[in-house]
Amino acid sequence: MNNKIRVRIAPSPTGFMHIGTARTALFNWMFAKQHNGAFLLRIEDTDKDRSKKEFEDDIIKNLAWLGLEHDEFYRQSEHIENHTVNLKKLLDSNKAFWCAHTIKELEIEAEQQRAAKEPPRHICEHRDIGRTDGIIRLRNDATDSIVINDMIRGDITYDPRLFGDISLAKNISEPLYNFVVTVDDFDAKISHVIRGEDHITNTPKQILIGRALGFSEPMWAHLPLLLAKDRTKLSKRNGGLSVGDCRESGYIREAIINFIALLGWHPKDEIGEVLDLETITKEFDITRAQRGGAIVDTEKLDWLNREHIKRLPPDEQIKIAEPFISADLKKQIESRVDKYISAVMPRITKLTEINAAIKSIIDIPEYNADLLLWKGKIDRIKAKEILESILSDITDIETADVSLASLIKKEGTGPVLWPLRVSLSGNAISPSPYELLYALGLDEARARVRIAISKLDA
Repeated sequence: MNNKIRVRIAPSPTGFMHIGTARTALFNWMFAKQHNGAFLLRIEDTDKDRSKKEFEDDIIKNLAWLGLEHDEFYRQSEHIENHTVNLKKLLDSNKAFWCAHTIKELEIEAEQQRAAKEPPRHICEHRDIGRTDGIIRLRNDATDSIVINDMIRGDITYDPRLFGDISLAKNISEPLYNFVVTVDDFDAKISHVIRGEDHITNTPKQILIGRALGFSEPMWAHLPLLLAKDRTKLSKRNGGLSVGDCRESGYIREAIINFIALLGWHPKDEIGEVLDLETITKEFDITRAQRGGAIVDTEKLDWLNREHIKRLPPDEQIKIAEPFISADLKKQIESRVDKYISAVMPRITKLTEINAAIKSIIDIPEYNADLLLWKGKIDRIKAKEILESILSDITDIETADVSLASLIKKEGTGPVLWPLRVSLSGNAISPSPYELLYALGLDEARARVRIAISKLDA
């Protein structure tokens, strides 16, 4: 095996990129980075009927958006000639043969094996009669156990006789999955194959094919399946989250990376769960990946997204939020866009909530004057007195906290900031009064305080 670490992600462009593919890409990318190796992107596009350019573009775009840039790129379809060369090599050396059994004959054979409670396999009587039609199969005469040295699961042993003669290609120019992957991985000098658990049963077949071709064997690591909350398998055909949908729903890349990293792997307890890519890569150990299935919990994703948004620097919050604000709303708040964003960002879960959050500040609801009375510990007279002092003290938004310091020291934090919060927002729950002041601006804030005072007079 080659000494340089080389790993790959090999998605088929038959659907939009889902988080399972993203998780596999992340684990491969981190493994390569840790070992100063190479991360390859191979588009497996030999399924001509289902492969589409839009899906390939989606894979490339979302991997780049996640920050998982590849070092090398190619498409499987570009290597068909090499696949054919290797098929001919096996045919010429009598390690492969043509099988002309019909689909109906194979279905009958499989039904008989199920009835006899035998493993489904095809041991072909065409292997020695020199046919030149049908499909191409590997002559499987192996009897010694195949042991997969899995970096996550330990040794996994298979009896090669369970597989029969393995299908390699529909014809000389249409190779099938297990053959193509084996050839491509060897040609790309892949040192470690890190992929989902659903590929475990393909691995012994690929080992047999590789041995027949004289290939060196890579190291193997099979990641746990992603499961829905009901513990059914999650996939792009079964309700799996696509990365594109996550982006459009307002999840940020830091949260998605953090979320998928924790699907089947956990860091040391003392570093917590809210992690950036640099920390995850530093802490990552492929041998510590779990064996059991990983539950995809969108509530956890929501929590991580909220935490990562709160931790972004203000200028970065503004940068990622602006594309989600409607044109009409931007026009309405004009030069104060960044201030409104700063006010609401610490309290949103997804970026798609930002329009509603900003509107909740702009469109103050009708409220009862009693809401202005902090915990019932101040009466209307005291609340009015405090709000009038606020009007007198605040003449510059930028120094509002300093201007209110003396009043707060005299009356207490709650009795001052509570009626200010309510007068600015009309709600018991809202951004802080200082954030509201900065968002609304001096004139609008003072106007709202005056309205509150008039309610107390009523």
